[in-house]
Amino acid sequence: MGDITAQIAIIGSPNCGKTTLFNRLTGTHQRTGNWPGVTVERKDGRFNLPGGQKVTAVDLPGVYSLHDDIQGVEARVAHRYLREHNPALVLVVLDATRLGRQLSLLPDIIATGKPILLVVNMLDSAKAEGIDVDTAALAQGTGLPVVGVVSSTGEGVAALKVKIQALLEAYPLVSESFDATELAKRVYRPTGQISRTQKIDRWLLHPFYALPFFLLVMYMLFTLAVNLGAVFIDFFDIVLGSIFVEGTRWLAVSIGLPAGLQAVLADGLGGGIQLVGTFIPVIGCLYLCMSALEDSGYLSRAAFVIDRMMAKIGLPGQAFIPLIIGFGCNVPAVMAARALGQESARLTTIFIAPFMSCGARLSVYVFVGTAFFPAQAQNAIFALYLLGILVAIGSAWLLRRKLFKDMAAATITEMPAYHRPLLRNVLTQTWHRLHAFIWRAGKRILMVVLVLNVFASWGTDGSWGNQDSESSMLSATGKVMTPLFIPLGVGDNNWPATVGLFTGLFAKEVVVGTLDTLYAPVGTDQVTSGIVPAPDVGADIKAGLFSIAANLAGLSGALLDPLGLGAVGQGSEHDTPASYTAMLSVFPSAWGAFCYLVFILLYAPCVATIGVMQKEAGHVWLGFSVVWSLLLSYWLASNLWHIGLLLSRPEVALGWMIGSSAVLLIAYRSIMFYMQRDLKHRIAAVNI
Repeated sequence: MGDITAQIAIIGSPNCGKTTLFNRLTGTHQRTGNWPGVTVERKDGRFNLPGGQKVTAVDLPGVYSLHDDIQGVEARVAHRYLREHNPALVLVVLDATRLGRQLSLLPDIIATGKPILLVVNMLDSAKAEGIDVDTAALAQGTGLPVVGVVSSTGEGVAALKVKIQALLEAYPLVSESFDATELAKRVYRPTGQISRTQKIDRWLLHPFYALPFFLLVMYMLFTLAVNLGAVFIDFFDIVLGSIFVEGTRWLAVSIGLPAGLQAVLADGLGGGIQLVGTFIPVIGCLYLCMSALEDSGYLSRAAFVIDRMMAKIGLPGQAFIPLIIGFGCNVPAVMAARALGQESARLTTIFIAPFMSCGARLSVYVFVGTAFFPAQAQNAIFALYLLGILVAIGSAWLLRRKLFKDMAAATITEMPAYHRPLLRNVLTQTWHRLHAFIWRAGKRILMVVLVLNVFASWGTDGSWGNQDSESSMLSATGKVMTPLFIPLGVGDNNWPATVGLFTGLFAKEVVVGTLDTLYAPVGTDQVTSGIVPAPDVGADIKAGLFSIAANLAGLSGALLDPLGLGAVGQGSEHDTPASYTAMLSVFPSAWGAFCYLVFILLYAPCVATIGVMQKEAGHVWLGFSVVWSLLLSYWLASNLWHIGLLLSRPEVALGWMIGSSAVLLIAYRSIMFYMQRDLKHRIAAVNI
């Protein structure tokens, strides 16, 4: 990387274009990670000055103040860096359309005694808003060097590099005290015209129109991102499966590796790569849409619109964005929670995000629902979605009441001027976020998938290749554990339903394949001959491309019916799968099947979500979340089943409901006790 002769820090308020400037300066020469001891993301990058000097830039978290009570952990990270490190220069990025508010951060930074360069960003947006910014007056009023830029287009960046080089050689310490409000009045030269942002906000923040428009935008975000991403899922699944699963198996067999090692490499590692790959298109599309909304300036307004409603459960309006994403996929929902400044809001959002019924669960609802109540499947599915929302709200309220009631902090949401999203910036943000998912969550997903896939392949007789068969160790474990789920209405001999719960940890849509195979088995697919044909990767790539074309053809229907309810219950009696008949014979009733779906909804997130939860919140908080999900799902599903027994077996039903509720209460108090203790350790750690 060469000799690094200087380090500069870039700091500013959220939405000031700080990260856009960082990306413009450093390009692809970046590395990401977390700040020590916290989950706040750290970005470092390097670039060259005109004279050839190499510089490392550190992108500090976006903050409104360096006081802990305003922005929580992010303010502490920024303050600690400026206190404990000695950057050669601190670039304070200011939004030219919001200088009055932005300048209030400056005294805190000046107090650190570090050399400062003011970078007035978004000069183009200021001009569109009818504002001329007098950078000379700003320099005179603050006594600090000032450069004006438009980081989205690169205008002024070359002059900025020249200024950085000059200041690194000789910095004039002439900063002065100033009043931010009075200085802003001298710096601003309004043209008198009504700004573009004011015209748009008359409608988008209107007392009557704001909420409907917000819901429309969120609907479009979820529908477009999830369905557009789904177009490419089959391509990734087919191609990655061909290369990393079938290709690895063929290679392992060809060189004579033991069957167990074949399963580890092909089904474990290869299957893990395949699973991670199938998340890429949906998560990438979600990040793409989110980056576009963020870059346009609407995202902060969306948080403002919903803030009052979210405050009732102790969350800021910004938390609604991760939760709504959760209806598409829980993985990016958990990762999006890192944008929340308050530790209480971030941890609560991570805790409840898995209760949002993701798109993968929908396939299970449709499969079971059409078998047991085809005429009412839409109502059952809607009830499950609503139940997930209610459980999330209740869990957030409990956390606020028991853990975070004394941790309420001021929430500041600044609304930047509207501007057209810049393609370069949107793509850069999307790539960095997607890259973070692949390398951070991906390795955790691989490990869990490896263990589960090997367990599913390993047979009770010591053979391998027993996936989705009665002879696998996973199926044997399911048979042993089935009695635990009888109180949920699963039935005495319904072991395939239990196995489906295990395989659902891979991904919820895998439950459908498991149930369909185990209820109507057609034989196993064990590798016994020692001969495995080489995969035709070219043909598989062609098949993957054809799948994109086929999925694009059905995209319009998916966009108009994002839940796929129009297709529910439309099958005729002649195309009823054999697995439906078997399912109907082993579940005690349709109500028992619904209780099983309630458990599917809540019992545990998939391994991908578990991986990112561990990364974002730590293993202790992850453990609390998973334990609470398991206990709550078991309690709720079993009590729903016993409500159905009140008329036929009232003593048993009431006894179970009272006893299970008492156990849940004891468990809840124990969990809250240990969570409070962990929270104290977290607070103590970040305050050291």
